Amino acid sequence: MDVNALRIWGIAVSAALIAACLVLAYRAPAPEAFAQEAAQTPAAAPVQFLVRFQGGGPIARAQAQAERGRTAPAQEIIEAQLVRQSDFAGLCFDRFTSGAAEVVLRSCAPVAGAEQADYADAWLARLRGMRAVVYADVNAVAAQ
Repeated sequence: MDVNALRIWGIAVSAALIAACLVLAYRAPAPEAFAQEAAQTPAAAPVQFLVRFQGGGPIARAQAQAERGRTAPAQEIIEAQLVRQSDFAGLCFDRFTSGAAEVVLRSCAPVAGAEQADYADAWLARLRGMRAVVYADVNAVAAQ
């Protein structure tokens, strides 16, 4: 085969592919449209809190029990107390952190992205106001 003919065919095919890509790019929505759409519809997700309990209450005793390695019965106690105590209505047990240093509580229902900051602030104020809570904070890993 002739080298010049091969070169001309290569140039023609490349030009056709570039033209097809330009046509597709012209018809595709702009990246700003994707960003605006994502900003208008933030994802709903549960909000998680790290909470450390103290004292002689059932949740604090369950957390102490979990620190000693008995996490399954401690989890059952905490889940039952979250249902029983109206102060925790809307929060559910998620897990214990490493060594059961904290209890991870989460919103039972997903919270819309635009409302997550206000939701977290309201719950942090409530949790920090409880006598049995040593500290409470938003789980930063879950709230990326």
